[in-house]
Amino acid sequence: MDYNLSLLIVDDEPSIRNGLANAIHWENIRINVIGVASDGFEAVNMIHTLKPHIVITDIRMPNCDGLELIRIVREENIPCKFIILSGYDDFKYAQTAIKYQVFSYLLKPIQINELIK
Repeated sequence: MDYNLSLLIVDDEPSIRNGLANAIHWENIRINVIGVASDGFEAVNMIHTLKPHIVITDIRMPNCDGLELIRIVREENIPCKFIILSGYDDFKYAQTAIKYQVFSYLLKPIQINELIK
């Protein structure tokens, strides 16, 4: 199949990152899951190598959180869209996400249809 978009999933919880990778038939919406990462540092390295179009990331992770990941990528002017999945309905997180031009900020538990949109 010819994919239009590539996706990297970043979450420190294996059940969430693997669940996201496998729970959605990404190929049906022409997206190729090219990798999963367990924290922001691992994700930055993967973004440099794999150049995904879309990164779905959690905010709170050890070592390097999702907002720090986005800040690093934005400072390096790497073109990709970010979708944040967070269990935290915190306005400060949302403000920072807006500052870094995050495409979407979705709260956990996530509705699959909402994520696909």
